[in-house]
Amino acid sequence: MDLTRHLKILIAAVLVFPSALTPALVHGSTPGNTAFERTWNRTDRPVIEQRVNRTWMWGPEPLTGPMMEMTTDRPVTGREVQYFDKSRMEISLSPNVNQFSVWYVTNGLLTRELVTGQMQTGDNTFETRSPATVNVAGDWDDPTGPTYASFGGLLGVDSHEPGSPLISRLARDGSVTDDPSLTGRGVTAETFVQETGHTVASPFWSFMTASGLVQESGPPRTGQLFPNPFYATGFPITEAYWASVKVANTYTEVLVQVFERRVLTYTPDNPPGWQVEAGNVGRHYFEWRYGTSPPDGASQPSGSYAPLGPSPLASPIDAAGGSLLVVVNQGNTPLTVRLDGPATAEVTLDVCLDCPPPGAVPAACHPAAASQTLELASGSYSISVSRPGQVQPLGGVWTLLPDARYAACFFTFR
Repeated sequence: MDLTRHLKILIAAVLVFPSALTPALVHGSTPGNTAFERTWNRTDRPVIEQRVNRTWMWGPEPLTGPMMEMTTDRPVTGREVQYFDKSRMEISLSPNVNQFSVWYVTNGLLTRELVTGQMQTGDNTFETRSPATVNVAGDWDDPTGPTYASFGGLLGVDSHEPGSPLISRLARDGSVTDDPSLTGRGVTAETFVQETGHTVASPFWSFMTASGLVQESGPPRTGQLFPNPFYATGFPITEAYWASVKVANTYTEVLVQVFERRVLTYTPDNPPGWQVEAGNVGRHYFEWRYGTSPPDGASQPSGSYAPLGPSPLASPIDAAGGSLLVVVNQGNTPLTVRLDGPATAEVTLDVCLDCPPPGAVPAACHPAAASQTLELASGSYSISVSRPGQVQPLGGVWTLLPDARYAACFFTFR
């Protein structure tokens, strides 16, 4: 393996070591930083405190701790994210966005990726996967309801004229038929969106432009749920379709519309406040991307980034069902990396004498940094990383997939 080229271009994950190496453990019930907490508070704190009767926009608690997802154009710094049932919070990378702006925390374009199978790995780079064959709404084991893949052939369908009744029904195989009996539901196309050429259905537009109780600084107040109608959802990428969906083992009529960032559903038979809901896109995307369920309720180490493990590098390999993990030390002290799981491995990496001094975050791992390739059985591993004088090792749980190659660059800073 050409390690120099491999590590300079395709580093997949980073653990960042602060000078104080006794990290606290953050339980999954709390948003991971003040910006994420502020965003969650605005719409969902009034719900959890039962001050209002409406759907969750994020969920009652996070699915993961805060984590760094590495991208091809930011192989070291990455982007800080946190997964919730309904979406993924992301810290804005734009230098023009103030950290106290509502736009400082955004939603990922998760739904577009699930529908198209194009997983974004950088600003302009994508990894081709299969579209997600996960039900967009209702019970997970519904064998006939539409999946994300069902919408793949509908991205370019002509929009409905505003005011026209919505009577199209979508099947799991992606076919669409008109059902005139649905006219009685009174649902119409409402607002045409020029950016994507689709029309938002009337119940969804009412929800996206609604006012309600929000929690910001100070006591709860009445205000717009969203600072912009498309803040949470993004633009629509399909028209709205009716489907027969199994919910709590009972089939019911549900209107579904796919947006860039969310899936919205309208169930007329639901009680007020819960007729329009956001689908569990965050949970579905996490499972699609990482091949494992989120660690519900698991403690996440706040002292390490990527606690759930690095993403596999783009090209699959033939490793007889195992995994390859390249570990690199760009720090000025030796590091010991230990993995316990289906196998046990421990390696101590020497210092990097030619690497930038502490305080300079590298743009890519230095080619002179000490490295070692570990051949491991695939599966979930507890990983701990320690250095001389460290009171408590940093670590997390990493899941390594079969026939996949990973790289992790460790470095210190003060």
